[in-house]
Amino acid sequence: MILGKGLRPLLATCSLIQSKSTVSRLPSATKAFIQLQDVHQIVSSTHHRFKSTTSLDASKVESWYVDDDLSRSIIPDATSNTLENAKYLIIQDDEKGTGHWYLNADGKSDCEEAKPLFLSHDELKYVINTDALELQEEKGSSLVWIGEKDQINFYAVYITKEDLDIEAMKGKMDTVDRTEKKQFAHLREFGDRIISKEDAALYSTANGLIEFHKSHKFCSYCGSPTIARKGAASRICSNHKRTYGGTCKSPSIYPRIDVASIMLITSPCENYALLGRKSNWPEGRYSTLAGFLEVGETIEQCCIRETFEESGIEVERESVKFVKSQPWLFPRSLMVGFQGKAKSNGEDNLPEINFDEKEMQDVKWFHRDYIRDRLEGGSTALMYNPTEEEKEFHIPGKASLARLLITEWVMNEK
Repeated sequence: MILGKGLRPLLATCSLIQSKSTVSRLPSATKAFIQLQDVHQIVSSTHHRFKSTTSLDASKVESWYVDDDLSRSIIPDATSNTLENAKYLIIQDDEKGTGHWYLNADGKSDCEEAKPLFLSHDELKYVINTDALELQEEKGSSLVWIGEKDQINFYAVYITKEDLDIEAMKGKMDTVDRTEKKQFAHLREFGDRIISKEDAALYSTANGLIEFHKSHKFCSYCGSPTIARKGAASRICSNHKRTYGGTCKSPSIYPRIDVASIMLITSPCENYALLGRKSNWPEGRYSTLAGFLEVGETIEQCCIRETFEESGIEVERESVKFVKSQPWLFPRSLMVGFQGKAKSNGEDNLPEINFDEKEMQDVKWFHRDYIRDRLEGGSTALMYNPTEEEKEFHIPGKASLARLLITEWVMNEK
């Protein structure tokens, strides 16, 4: 439940008895739950050992990958004037999937700030050896409108491996006039390090749109190739009856959004948060529980069901409150954030956790004080290399809505 220097012998046992899968390995005398009041006294008496350096500034807690000023309302005509004054992101595939080019100050540290690499039209022409007007899907490249901001249109240019591989592109990128080093990586791996959420939103939107086009190349009705249209905001069957005089009556294809709930569930006393971890996460990373919306349920019902399925904890239906939402386009999700409270068992004990070991590696109750002293650091990257302290415990980075939910709960102590 709460692990830390000086508390490990007792509190490690407290954490173990929260999981049904470990209860049988404990002596019978320790199988009874430790009362909340007793645990809180232990934490309070030793709290001075954990000197927090985190500044809990409410103004810095915000959803990532969001820009209220980025508009996708009016699709521009792809005229020479529009494209010559636009900015471009280059997106390519490697063996692991979709990746992006960006700027890194030294190109070495995974803690260095990442800056967007927007190419001008002239730079784009040099890098891909063609004009933006000539970009066609059948040539291996896709031109996708990301949106408009401050009267500037942003586009993503998708280059297939067959058209130009990563090493060849690197040679081209090295000639682009920037002081910072050009880097290529998957957005999940550097999204936390992008300086502003507005720049992160451009990368995220581009990522989601490119993933849409990659996964909808053929019509689900007749199997014919599909064609991008409306600034690549949608696709349509090339055999479409009304549009191309074919035989297919399929509707236009638009990006699908998978809705998921992500929830900060507290103990009945509201002093503890329920956090879990997946086996493929970096060592020590714990986050809020989350899961996808099922057919026929509300997003609030999804929150309650997923919490029970992943932890065995029942949530008070009336306690579930919406907090904030955030795009999570890896490849096409919208995370809807909630806070809720676990049902009381009628005693002063923490509700017993019974998690599915096939789905979660671990689920525990963590005290507010323990989390508060460990808010610094962390990352959303799956390849993140945690420090020795973070190997014990850290939460996801600022790109994840989980950090916002956890931080706001820690800050809003009653």
